Amino acid sequence: MKIIRLFALPIGLLFFTLTLRGQKSENPYKGLPFNERITIGGDLGLSFGNQLTYIRIAPVLGYIVNPKLTVGAGPSFQYWEDRRFIPSLETTIYGGSTFGRYFVLDQLFLQAEFEVLNLDEINFSVGSDFDSRDRVTIPVFFVGGGYSQRTSGGSGFFVSVMYDLIGDLNSPYPNDLVFRVGGFIGL
Repeated sequence: MKIIRLFALPIGLLFFTLTLRGQKSENPYKGLPFNERITIGGDLGLSFGNQLTYIRIAPVLGYIVNPKLTVGAGPSFQYWEDRRFIPSLETTIYGGSTFGRYFVLDQLFLQAEFEVLNLDEINFSVGSDFDSRDRVTIPVFFVGGGYSQRTSGGSGFFVSVMYDLIGDLNSPYPNDLVFRVGGFIGL
């Protein structure tokens, strides 16, 4: 928890300061109807192999505050099966997230994202693969950055790398580092 407090305040202040700086310049979105500031998109993850199957669907609804700042939210669903265990482990993970993405340069951005996930907590015991599974809800707090290719109509794609500052033991992100590729379409 000390690490979260150590990083959360400076990152929060950074986004607050950057947001204020971004609002001083002329905003071409000012006066546009609400629907012209909306983007839809998200990311899709697929991995298939002899021992592991992973599927992630995470649609996102975003709002362009100004040319430098986009905020948004969306649900997420993940399915994975790990056949290295006997019997194999199979689970679904669902939840939702909110994010803020600030463009420090035209194509490079910083991002903070808070995600809440509901998943199976697997209770291992000595002498057996696993005993029982209880559903638990965990928080995930990502910070990171990435590259985005945007068009004037609010569409584009992104590649990002983010790190989970909380690192919950039940997290589906085992090394706390996540790579994402996704897209978005302006309405």
